[in-house]
Amino acid sequence: MLSPGDRFPEVDVFDFQDKLIHWLVFVIQTYLWSGVKLGKGPIINQSQKEVILFLVFGLSTGIILEYAQQFIPFRSFDYWDMITNVIGSFSGFLIYRKWQSIKFILE
Repeated sequence: MLSPGDRFPEVDVFDFQDKLIHWLVFVIQTYLWSGVKLGKGPIINQSQKEVILFLVFGLSTGIILEYAQQFIPFRSFDYWDMITNVIGSFSGFLIYRKWQSIKFILE
């Protein structure tokens, strides 16, 4: 997401293709990061750890990466991309929390 925009060919298969890619990337990223275990300890339980990982690696990276694009040549900041990143993060987190059969593979 932070590479210069002129390195990728323009491929327009359908409208909102860019938003679908943003959504999919953040679904996968947040889903995988939600399965990472933090150190064991009595301070926070597993559910709280999942929420912390979601906030750090899902929401914050989606917002920070989109904001940082305005400083990259041939890239631009887009609120709709940021919103799509956040929706993708929420989707990935909800899938992780609800889809038990895959959750055990990650853990």
